[in-house]
Amino acid sequence: MPGWAVTLGRGLRGRCPRCGCAPIFDGYLKVHPQCAHCAAPLGEMPADDAPPYIAMLVVLQILAVFVVLFYKGIYDPGFFMAGLMLLLLVAACMVALRLTKGAVIGILLKVGLKREALDG
Repeated sequence: MPGWAVTLGRGLRGRCPRCGCAPIFDGYLKVHPQCAHCAAPLGEMPADDAPPYIAMLVVLQILAVFVVLFYKGIYDPGFFMAGLMLLLLVAACMVALRLTKGAVIGILLKVGLKREALDG
């Protein structure tokens, strides 16, 4: 495995954290069972709950600035602007979710934490 910075960078880009050649995802968020290039066990990483929490934490920090400005009366968006901001917020959440899921898979692969196999 490469160093932490390389592993995280590859995960954020959606590439295999071990080799950087093959993609992690088969679609938007579905993870390949293993890397097509180096056979890293990508599908065995338990990246289920952490990525949404991390993505929401990051995106909601940005949203909090607008909420505070609106509460203080500094910023008063119209109906159209509020709808546009809502669409941008949804798009930012979707992008952040994919980025963080790739990074979490990279961290879990680096640490060696795998999903336990179910018996029977």
